[in-house]
Amino acid sequence: MKPNPRLPNLNSSDTPAGPGFEAKILRLVKGARERNAIKSGQVDAIMDPASGRAILLPEAQAAMLERKARFRSLVELSTDGHWEQDEHYRFIEHTGAAIGGARTGDVGILGKTLWDLPFDNSSEIDWQTHRTQLEWRAIFRDLELCYQDHAGRMYIISLSGEPMYDRQGLFKGYRGITRDITAHKQAESAPPESDRFARATLDALATQVCVLNAAGTIILANTAWRVFAASHRGIGADVSEGSNYLAACGRIIGNERVDAVAMESGIRQVIAGERELFRYEYFCEPPSGPRWFMASVTRLHGDSAARAIVSYEDITEIKRAEQLLRLENSVARCLADANSTSTALQAVIRAVCETQRWDCGQYFRLDPAADKLSLDEFWGMPVAGIEQFMEKSRDVVFRPGAGLAGRVFLSGQPLWVLNGSKDARVSQTALAHEMGLDGAFVFPVIAETGTIGVLAFAGRTVREPDDRLLQAVHRIGQQLGQFLQRRQTEEALRQSEARLRRLTELSSDWVWELDSHFRFTKITGTGMVGAGDIVGKTLWELPAIVLSDDEWVKYKSELAAQWSFCDFEYAAVLPNGQSRYYSISGEPVYDDAGAFTGFHGTGLDITRRKRAEIELPEAG
Repeated sequence: MKPNPRLPNLNSSDTPAGPGFEAKILRLVKGARERNAIKSGQVDAIMDPASGRAILLPEAQAAMLERKARFRSLVELSTDGHWEQDEHYRFIEHTGAAIGGARTGDVGILGKTLWDLPFDNSSEIDWQTHRTQLEWRAIFRDLELCYQDHAGRMYIISLSGEPMYDRQGLFKGYRGITRDITAHKQAESAPPESDRFARATLDALATQVCVLNAAGTIILANTAWRVFAASHRGIGADVSEGSNYLAACGRIIGNERVDAVAMESGIRQVIAGERELFRYEYFCEPPSGPRWFMASVTRLHGDSAARAIVSYEDITEIKRAEQLLRLENSVARCLADANSTSTALQAVIRAVCETQRWDCGQYFRLDPAADKLSLDEFWGMPVAGIEQFMEKSRDVVFRPGAGLAGRVFLSGQPLWVLNGSKDARVSQTALAHEMGLDGAFVFPVIAETGTIGVLAFAGRTVREPDDRLLQAVHRIGQQLGQFLQRRQTEEALRQSEARLRRLTELSSDWVWELDSHFRFTKITGTGMVGAGDIVGKTLWELPAIVLSDDEWVKYKSELAAQWSFCDFEYAAVLPNGQSRYYSISGEPVYDDAGAFTGFHGTGLDITRRKRAEIELPEAG
C-alpha cells in the first residue's frame, strides 16, 4: 500500500542508515504480504508503533533528496539568491545577489533589517507600509529596491518572500528570493530609436547635462556629465545615471554643505512645479585649483518621466577675468588714494595677496648707487610664522641677476615656483632662503626708464599662472612703476624747490607775495625797514616810498600785464629823515586752472650800494 505523502514528521533524520536497518524494519512488519511489498519496493515508509513516527525507507529517502536537490537547482536557476529572516525581520542567512551592497558571506547584512540598509528609493513611509505587510504575515512579491555599491554603480533588485512557521504553527520569520533586475530596468528606461538623436546631441555638448525624474533620480546624462561626475569632488561627484541626485546632495558635508542644501531645495522646487528655472553659482577648490560653476535646473513639461534638466557650466575663466579686473581696478584706486609711497606699496601688496590667496608679499627696490635690490616694503597675513619670516627678511639684499628677485629684475620677466615642485630655474635652497615658503611668484615693476624693482609673493597656493594672470601682473607692474617714478620725480622736484628756496633766501633779504590786486599778502625775512605794516597794501599805497610818476606808471603797467620784472629799484624815507634803497624782482603766479592769482618775488636792501654810487660823484 502506497503511504500518504502528507504523513507527518517525514524526514531523513527519522531513517537512520546502518547495519541491521532492514532487520529492524522487517520486525515492525508482521504480515507476509506487507513484507513482500516492502521488499519489492512498493512501500516508501512505515509507522513505528512505539514512537508514532514515520520511518522513510532508503529508496524513498534517496528519491526525496533527489527531488529536493532538483527543486533547489530550479530555484537557483530562476533567482539570483535566497535569504532568511528571523521573527524580528533581521537577516540570518543570505546567499547570491547582493542586497544593499552586501554579497554572499558579507556579515554586514546579518542581524540587520531591510530598512537598516542604505537603499536610495525608499522613504520612511515606504518602509512603514512594508513593515505593516510583514506584521500581517503577508506574502510579498517584487519589492524593488535601489542601492549603490562601493564604486558608485547603481543596482536595482527585486525581493519576494513568505512567512515561515514551526511545527507548532508559531511564526519563525521570513524566507525568500532575490533577483537582480538592473539590466531589465535599464533596458526599460533605454531611449527608443526616436530619442537616440537627442542623446547624441546631448553627448556633443561640452556643458554637463543630466535629466531627473520626479524622485530626483538621473535617468539620462551626457558624456560631459559622466566625466564630470567621475572626476569632480563635492556636489555632483559620483552621481551617474540611476543615482538619486537629491540623495547625493543630502550626503554632502563640510564646506560645501550650504551649496548642497541650496541645490537640493532648488531642484525640489522645480520638480514640484513651484518654479520654472533655478540658477545657482558655487565655488569649489579641487586639487587642480579653484573652480566656479553655474548650475541651472530647468523644469520639463509633458507626460514623460523626465521632470527637470540639470546643467553645469564651468565659469572659472569668466570669474577669474572678473577677479583680476577687480584687482587691477583696486590697485589703481590704491595708488590714486595713497598719501605716501609706503601706504601705496602696502595697499597694492595686500590687494594682490588677498585676491590670489597668497600669504605674503615684498617689494625690493633698486639702489642704483649700490647696485643692489633691498627690501623697501612688505605685507603679510597676521600669522606668527609669516610675521617672523617678514621680520627676518628686513636685511635681505640681492644683486641684479642673483637670486630669485635678482633674476626677475635682470630679465624683466615673471618667474614662479609651484607648490610641491622644484623649478629648474631656481633651486629649492635659494627659494627657501628668499621666500621661506613652498611656492613663489615674482614679477618686475617697470617704469619708463626700465625695471626699477620687483614684487615677490609667497604662499601655499601658488599655481601655474594663466595668460590672464600674466597680463594682469604686467599691468600692475607698470601701474606701480609709473606711480613710483612719478612720486620719485615729485620728491626730487620738492627737494629742488627747497634747495632753490634756500638759495633764494640766502641771496635775498626778504621774500614777498602779492594777491591778484597787487596787495602784499606775505613777507618773509627783514622786509622794508621803516615802511611800517605793509600786509594788505599795495606798494604805491605806502607813504614812505619815493618814486617818480613815470616809474610808478612803468611798475603798475608791468603788474597789470602780468609780466615778470627784475631789479625794480625804489627808495623809502625813514622816520629820522634818512633814506633806504631797495630792489625787488617778481613773477606772476597762476593756479592749477591757469587763473592769475598774483605775484611772488624777492627783495634786496641796496642802501649801501646806492649811497656809494651817490658819494662817488660828490667826491669827484
